[in-house]
Amino acid sequence: MQITQIQLQQISLPLQTPFVTAHGTTKLRITTLVTVYLDNGHSGVGELTAFTDSRYLPETQASAWTVLQHEIAPLLRGFEFTRPSELTTYLQQQLRGNQLACAAVETAVWAAYAKRQQQPLAQLLGGNVRPIPVGISLGHFATTTELLAQVTASVAAGYQRVKLKLTGPADVAQVAAVRARYPKLTLMVDANSAFTPADLPALQQLDQLDLALIEQPLANDDFVQHAWLQQQLHTAICLDENILTLADVQTAVALKSCRAINLKITRVGGLTTALAIVAFCQQQQIQVWCGGMLASGVSRAFDLALASRMEFTLPGDISASARYFKQDVLQQPLELRHGCLQLAATPGLGVTVDQQVVQQHLLKEKWLRL
Repeated sequence: MQITQIQLQQISLPLQTPFVTAHGTTKLRITTLVTVYLDNGHSGVGELTAFTDSRYLPETQASAWTVLQHEIAPLLRGFEFTRPSELTTYLQQQLRGNQLACAAVETAVWAAYAKRQQQPLAQLLGGNVRPIPVGISLGHFATTTELLAQVTASVAAGYQRVKLKLTGPADVAQVAAVRARYPKLTLMVDANSAFTPADLPALQQLDQLDLALIEQPLANDDFVQHAWLQQQLHTAICLDENILTLADVQTAVALKSCRAINLKITRVGGLTTALAIVAFCQQQQIQVWCGGMLASGVSRAFDLALASRMEFTLPGDISASARYFKQDVLQQPLELRHGCLQLAATPGLGVTVDQQVVQQHLLKEKWLRL
C-alpha cells in the first residue's frame, strides 16, 4: 500500500458549555480532520487533536500542520507498507516526538486498512463491536451546587463513572460533597498537575473518599515524586500527561510511580503504540483505561474501538457526542444508551463524517498530494 493523498480540514466546534480545567477554559474546540487516501482505493479519517496553545502538550495545531505538510507528507511519498504498524515504525525512526501529528495520519491509515480487510476496526484491534460502558469527565465548577447538579444529570443520563477536574487543594471539599451525595458512584479526580508534594494533606483527604483513581496530581514531567506520593496513598495514582511513549510507561512501572495509566491514543502517536502499551500494562498488572482529548466524534470512535478490548475494565472518557459539542461531525452522532456507546458493525471505523457539517465549521483546508 501507498498513501496517495492527505486531506487536512481544520474546523471550529462550539462547546455546549465552557470546559474548565487546571490548564484553562475551553469554549471553542479547534481541531483538524485528516483523511488519507490509499492507492488501493480505500480511505480513512483520523484527527489531529492538538490544541491551539501548548498548555497541555508541546504540539499545537499550527506546529502539527507544519510537520504534516513539510515532514510527514514528504517522508511518506512513495513509502510502501503492508500493515499500519510498519508505517508507525517508519515515522518513529524518522521523527522525534510529534506524536499528535503522526497519530493523525496513523489512525486514519488504520481506519482505511480495516476497510481493506473487511473488518470493523474494533475487531482488527483485538476487541469486538459491542456496547461499551463509558464515563464522563466534568470540568471545574465555581460552586458545589453547580457541580452536584452536573453530577446528578450525568448519573441520570446513565454514565457509569464520573471524573471531576480539580484546580487545586481547595477543590477537595467539592469532591467530598459529591461522595457524600453518591456514596456508591464510581468516582475519580483529575488534577492536571494542580498539586505539589507540599499539598500532601489535601491529597490524603482525597485518599479517604473511596476514589477509583487520582489522576496526574503532580507535575506533567515527573515520575519520582509520583512514586513517593503513591507510597503515601491507598488510592491508585493514574498518570496521564507524562505518558507519551511505551518507554514512559516502562519508566513509571519501574519506579512504581502509579498503578494506572490513562491511555490517549493520539498522545502516544497512534494505535500501534497504544496496543503495545496495553500489552505491557496487562503483563505488569497496571490498570489501563481510555482517556479523551476533548475531540470530535472521529476520535471518540477510535477510543471506543480500542476500549472494546478485554483489558479495559474501567469506563473511559468517551462521552456521547452531545455531551460536549453543539454539533458533532458524524452523520450518526454517538448516543448514550444504558450507560454505553456502540459503533456500527461495518468495515472500518464504524462512523461516517458528515461533510456538510464539516463545511459549516471549516476554517481552512489543504490537500497534500504524495
